[in-house]
Amino acid sequence: MKLILVRHGNTFAKDDKVVWVGARSDLPLVEKGKEQAQAVGMALKESGIKADALYCGPLKRTVQTAEIALKIAGCDGVKMRVSDALREIDYGLWEARSNDDIRAEFGDNDIDGWQQKSIWPDGYEWSPDPEIILSSWNAMVAEIAETFGEDATAIIVTSNGILRIVAPQFGIAANEAKVSTGSLCLVEDGVVKIWNTKSL
Repeated sequence: MKLILVRHGNTFAKDDKVVWVGARSDLPLVEKGKEQAQAVGMALKESGIKADALYCGPLKRTVQTAEIALKIAGCDGVKMRVSDALREIDYGLWEARSNDDIRAEFGDNDIDGWQQKSIWPDGYEWSPDPEIILSSWNAMVAEIAETFGEDATAIIVTSNGILRIVAPQFGIAANEAKVSTGSLCLVEDGVVKIWNTKSL
């Protein structure tokens, strides 16, 4: 099976205050985010890869990224499926706070641990647990294989947090797991071919 993993586009404009947004913050794409989604679509189109399925998370930013990319890529006949397995992490006490706000109240250790090494921080009411995220992800991939076949190609549009959690099972080191907004990854038969890039 071939999986094309996509992080949604930007939800903050140049002069906006950037804060942590997870499952409870249903922000739409800003103009830059729409441009990133278009670029994803062009990358898919230029790659010549033909998708059998497209799955995305339920929040506006992932749905909009998927819709725009699908249209630009010209994936006629591919139905977009919204999956709760791709819902973003709820960042608990960090939700809607900036990096500076979090550091000022909670210190540097835990935020650095997550941002630099993808270490899940305890004590801040994040949810669901990483084990649940992984279980839901694997169930979704199994559903894709069952529905579209073991040789299917699926585009999956989600968030950086979800991708950080699943990256290690593909052999990506925790300190390299981050995926930038509007970037892509390619995993083929469980092996990473490309991670965090703008083209395929």
